[in-house]
Amino acid sequence: MTKLMELYNQLKPLQADGLREGYRKILEHDGHVLAMGKMQEGFEFVTWRYTYDGNSVTLGHYFTGLEAAKEDFAKRAGLINANRMFGETDLKLIHSSLVNYVGLNGNLNYKDEKAIGSILEKIELIVPEILRHEKLEDLEMVADDGIEL
Repeated sequence: MTKLMELYNQLKPLQADGLREGYRKILEHDGHVLAMGKMQEGFEFVTWRYTYDGNSVTLGHYFTGLEAAKEDFAKRAGLINANRMFGETDLKLIHSSLVNYVGLNGNLNYKDEKAIGSILEKIELIVPEILRHEKLEDLEMVADDGIEL
């Protein structure tokens, strides 16, 4: 929490008509702003679009974590193309399909198996729920549904 407090204290207040006090501007790009607000317990992070006149903000997306807010800001501000990204559901499907492919294909060479393993590890880092679900299946705490999350 101290790093967030330090960040908050370094930022300038966000000036916008109708906005309550306490929000500080982290980033601004192409008519969008990423801000953080001090709440009773911790901070909230918000991405807004500036109104046409630039005096107010609208269409806020609210987050409890900075990472999710930064990702949302990058998409909304056009810094990254959201169509070139995979969502969590997409990654789960890709992971499951690759696990099944490796399991059903006895003719994979070492190079291909290693490359697929690397992709699976990356997906598991992005979506840790996959590993948690596999561990629960191993412990027989959830039914093995045949689907590899």
